[in-house]
Amino acid sequence: ATMIGKHIGKMLTEQQRQRWVKLLLETADEVGLKSDPEFRSAFVGYIEWGTRLAVINSHLIENPIGESEPMPKWGWGETGGPYVP
Repeated sequence: ATMIGKHIGKMLTEQQRQRWVKLLLETADEVGLKSDPEFRSAFVGYIEWGTRLAVINSHLIENPIGESEPMPKWGWGETGGPYVP
């Protein structure tokens, strides 16, 4: 809920989202994160999932998630689950 709250009302665009993803991936290379296919596919999947939700949530005016809801955790191949509006 706290992370969603950070994006509410920001009115993020798809162009901004794509630029942010590009910067994150460039930074991952620069700091030496693993480049093997398994790691990178999981990493990119999580970034794509999170940034797309950030754009959706940035167009809200109030947080739809209760304060006690947990933040999804990163894992191998998992994203955060299906999108539920």
